[in-house]
Amino acid sequence: MAGRACEIPDEFLDAADRFVALANELGEDASRDWVHAVMMYVTSLYNAFTWITGDEHPGQTVNQAAAYFRNEYETMFRENAREIEPVHRPAQGESPR
Repeated sequence: MAGRACEIPDEFLDAADRFVALANELGEDASRDWVHAVMMYVTSLYNAFTWITGDEHPGQTVNQAAAYFRNEYETMFRENAREIEPVHRPAQGESPR
């Protein structure tokens, strides 16, 4: 993955590709907004569950956990947008932002 700050293991990317494939499959019968909302919901549900049931961060408040997840999401979103924009915007006839 060119332009990444760190190397991402293949098994991690393979797992991510499985989620994208499911999202694309769901998108065949539903709107992108619906698929987007489902993915955001399930991500927050899974993260809340693992935070509540885990013992990696004892004493961490829900506000601290939310800030952590928000910051991680923003970083990943920006990295992914930077990586895929040069490929997908021109394919749609748009200039990169």
